[in-house]
Amino acid sequence: MFADYASRLGLKDKDGQPLVKWSTPEDCFEAWKECTRGRPCDYTGLSYDRLRGGTGIQWPCNDDAPDGTERLYSDLAFPTLPDVCEDYGHDIVTGASFSEADFRALGADGRAILKAAEWTPPHEWAGGDFPFTLTTGRTVYHFHTRTKTGRTPELQAAAPEPWVELFPGDAERLGIHEGDPVRVSSSRGSIVVPARIGGPREGTVFVPFHYGYWDTGDDAGPVGQPRAANELTITLWDPVSKQPRFKTAAVNVEGAR
Repeated sequence: MFADYASRLGLKDKDGQPLVKWSTPEDCFEAWKECTRGRPCDYTGLSYDRLRGGTGIQWPCNDDAPDGTERLYSDLAFPTLPDVCEDYGHDIVTGASFSEADFRALGADGRAILKAAEWTPPHEWAGGDFPFTLTTGRTVYHFHTRTKTGRTPELQAAAPEPWVELFPGDAERLGIHEGDPVRVSSSRGSIVVPARIGGPREGTVFVPFHYGYWDTGDDAGPVGQPRAANELTITLWDPVSKQPRFKTAAVNVEGAR
């Protein structure tokens, strides 16, 4: 796509040649290999033919390690020298960037850097109107938002809809049985999904995050019923990686018949 886009725009380099020099997937791979030369993930020893055979070749794979590298850093030398590292790091609590001087003060010089932070309480605790702790996560059949796995018939058939998993004792106390429609609510929103009994520990419920906002009018609820796990979660993110904190929330659970 990039090659076609550049060609249609007539993009040229300083010598009047096409800006993008590759036109096939293999040409693209060869260009990418050059981007990795000399880096920890050096692929320059790989080829299309080698990619088609065997069970995988671990990088770096180059002239020094033509068959790949089974384990990194076996020589106990890490890329933590100030002149070779790609980033000076961050404070893992505040997200503030370290300067070169901050990094040099660590004195790593090829040693591994291990960072730890004091435990901090969750944004919200279960209790009161929201007595359960929600955790979100994956099912083995899908990846992220199912843009690909949702189009694979076997995977979609294995897990076509979201659900909520309940501890058996919690389900019994609430009068909820396997397959019953259940409303899970937080202070931000709610979803209605079928129940599965027997998964998490007492007081905890689990909802997979792969599914979008609206169902199709099956047993989970009427058409237009929200079912996305992130209807329930908080709007916070990790200060360093900027990953959203969509993992936990305090929720209420009730039958939705």
